[in-house]
Amino acid sequence: MSNLKKMRIASGSAGWPDMLDSAVTSAKEGDIDYMAFDHLAELTMAILQRQKAKKPDLGYIPDVIPLMKDLLPVWKSKTKKFRMVSNGGGANPEQCAQEVIRVAKEIGLPGFKIGVITGDSLTKDRVLELNAQGIKFPNHDTGEKDIDRIKDTFMASYVYIGAEKIIEALDNGCDLVIGGRISDNSLYCGPAMYNFGWKYEDAYWDRIGAMVCCAHILECSSWSCGTSSNLWEEVKDPWRIGFPICEMDENGDAVVSKPKNTGGLMRVLSAKEHLVYEVHDPENYLMPDGIGDITSLKLDQVGPDEVSITSWQGKPRGKKRPETLKFCLAGHEGFLKEYTMIVSGPKAFEQARRCEEFIHKRLDMLGIKPLDILVSFIGYNALHGPCVPPPTYDPPELGVRFAVKVKTAEEARVAGRQMTFAYSAAGVGCAFGFQAPERPVFGMWPSAIPRDVVPLKLDIVEVK
Repeated sequence: MSNLKKMRIASGSAGWPDMLDSAVTSAKEGDIDYMAFDHLAELTMAILQRQKAKKPDLGYIPDVIPLMKDLLPVWKSKTKKFRMVSNGGGANPEQCAQEVIRVAKEIGLPGFKIGVITGDSLTKDRVLELNAQGIKFPNHDTGEKDIDRIKDTFMASYVYIGAEKIIEALDNGCDLVIGGRISDNSLYCGPAMYNFGWKYEDAYWDRIGAMVCCAHILECSSWSCGTSSNLWEEVKDPWRIGFPICEMDENGDAVVSKPKNTGGLMRVLSAKEHLVYEVHDPENYLMPDGIGDITSLKLDQVGPDEVSITSWQGKPRGKKRPETLKFCLAGHEGFLKEYTMIVSGPKAFEQARRCEEFIHKRLDMLGIKPLDILVSFIGYNALHGPCVPPPTYDPPELGVRFAVKVKTAEEARVAGRQMTFAYSAAGVGCAFGFQAPERPVFGMWPSAIPRDVVPLKLDIVEVK
């Protein structure tokens, strides 16, 4: 990577929850310039919006606070101050920032600046107003042309936003940036674009695309370093696994590694496992800041736990960013009730089938019409479902998991009661089980929205 300008950015989290100590290790030992934290999954925002509706000072990822309690003392001790970007603000970035301000005051960090990004969550009234103006929100999963079916039932909506306000916050001297549904990759693209001066212009799409792809490895945290890997037998000490750190130069070439003396591994295969994760079209990986081309990358093992990521034969790694942003609406779609019991052999498989028949017949007899029902046999088809061939042996025992989705909480309670009677259909030896309380089910409506109707805002708060 010669004498080109470089930066080092570390992964701090891949979801909620994640291992807090691994982020602290990277902060202490990684010689980093930036650290990014992805805390959100597809429906997390709906859960957080519901929490905020019940109590206005909630709605952010609670893990942010213990993370900052551990990380800010490390930050304070460093001569080179690494800067942080997080989407842990969830549905309430303002309150999240205030909680971090309290932590910073306790630690004694006067002048610590936090950039707070809002505007990604659109109110129901605003969505309906845009819809009335002629903006349609087709469902990218079902093919439905607009939101007619869910106009009365959706409860939250959020936009996957890009790095523009992150760049602005860093340019204004913020030490930490907290936002809502900042896209996973944008948490890393923002620091790279700020650090190298990249713009949303033709001259930079290749380099932005390179970071979009590298960020996809980074935002997976420990999963890129051996968690749930095909290499699991080679992974040393997964209980103290390292998180990935990327050293990138101004041309977009990078080396991804992990802190020394940590568990896990960084291999070409472990990186590739997560390059293809959640990607539908590897030549067109659509993100808010650019379109990455994963097929353009060349990965090489350049050290025991170091993988270089460069362009394959000069192929462009990125394209111009999309004109629209990913937009999700989340609504209430009934209630879920679950129950798991154990069936013992002999003839465990036949007994499990009998229990499955029992719950279908019992619900039908009581007039319960499930919106959906799933019966899985743990130890046989719980993961692979209908792809599993019939068993060729008599297993000594099987778990039977019932999951029933219904319209109302009362129906869920009735269905749950019937599940506990499923032992009636089996033989001796399946006398225990576990039932979770009924819980609301959120459904997601994935769509897209024009960039120019998303009212993003940056506010800066400072420790006094």
